[in-house]
Amino acid sequence: MTLRRRDLILSSAALPLASAQGAPRRLRIPHVSPKAETERSYAAVLLEQALAAAGMPVSLEPTSELIPQNRALQELGKHRRLDVLWTMTSVEREQQAQPVRVPIFKGLYGWRLLLASSEVAARMAEVKTPAELRQFSLVQGLEWPDTGILQANGLNVIVSPSYDAMFKQLRLGRADAFPRSVEEIWWELERYGQGLAVVPNICLHYPAAIYYFVAFEEPELAAAIELGLKRLRANGSFDSLFMKYHGEDLARAKLGSRRVIELRNPLLSSQTPLDKPELWYRP
Repeated sequence: MTLRRRDLILSSAALPLASAQGAPRRLRIPHVSPKAETERSYAAVLLEQALAAAGMPVSLEPTSELIPQNRALQELGKHRRLDVLWTMTSVEREQQAQPVRVPIFKGLYGWRLLLASSEVAARMAEVKTPAELRQFSLVQGLEWPDTGILQANGLNVIVSPSYDAMFKQLRLGRADAFPRSVEEIWWELERYGQGLAVVPNICLHYPAAIYYFVAFEEPELAAAIELGLKRLRANGSFDSLFMKYHGEDLARAKLGSRRVIELRNPLLSSQTPLDKPELWYRP
């Protein structure tokens, strides 16, 4: 299928949504992270701009409470408390809801730095291979896809049901390190990282995509989001917004000067667009 024909198909699919007149369509989105105000987060702003580019102005309405990722996916289904969410994809998640297969963070959540105590950070800085990394314990969330990815690579993972408790586990020596994305780690270090440090010299990398998801019963909404993202990529707005929100974190991380420990991600669908380098960030 040519790109032009695909664009026409997406435009036709989005037409019922885009042609509505009057007030912007209200879209319910989840509060999925303690970082920043949801309605002005990067993913929310990008969603707003993408749908505007597709001809469908929207008003985003975040939930008042924090919603775990797996529960948010369920809320797209029969309960229908949500219209759109964004989360890391996996084969299992793509069976629960309809993904829009554009990695909105350009794979940034697969670039991981490590939080650790100063003493552990000094030792981990010498790690060169996954085998050496297995000597350390890594704490992760109970239902996070990253947990399964790290475990699939044979790493020593300690699972925690509580986000706040993970930082405490590091300080108490119950886990050695907490792998965090470049987009998260500096904010977390400032707010939760008393007595902790970012491990120098190394970073982990595995292919990881965060997609927008909608209910299977909303193909027109999925098509409108995909069309809008395509148009933002074409006119440069996508990359400009990405760098506006993440450029400072990337500059601070200095990924290009770190030793990269490559890991595999067996949770990815075969439909993940890994063959399109323009969709992914590389240092």
